Amino acid sequence: MTYNNPKNRRGAALIIAMVLLACLAIVAGVVLPQMLRDRQETRLELVRVQSRQLLDDALRSAEAKRNSDPNFAGAILSLGPDQQPFDGTFLVTTKYQDDRFNAEVEYRNEKGEVIYAVNKIKTEIR
Repeated sequence: MTYNNPKNRRGAALIIAMVLLACLAIVAGVVLPQMLRDRQETRLELVRVQSRQLLDDALRSAEAKRNSDPNFAGAILSLGPDQQPFDGTFLVTTKYQDDRFNAEVEYRNEKGEVIYAVNKIKTEIR
């Protein structure tokens, strides 16, 4: 039995390569799902932040419109994928009733399902 046989070295190298590939496949199988979950969570957090910013902007805008037009009762604004960086649509609704401003923002996915919604009420300051 000789250890210097080139065939034995090639066989050993093949086994080592297969073991390393198996280890890489296991690591990829564990890490990839976590990366995908993290990506989804990050995207949802971006939608939440964008929704809150839209909400605050909608309230400020409604208040300014009400100050310039006493008949202002509300507005609806739709921001589709061509107007913002997300695949879905933001629907921004503002209403003025009983000396209060009410704003609501909904984010809908491509299928029209509501993924995230937030609202806020602000009492008019005279």
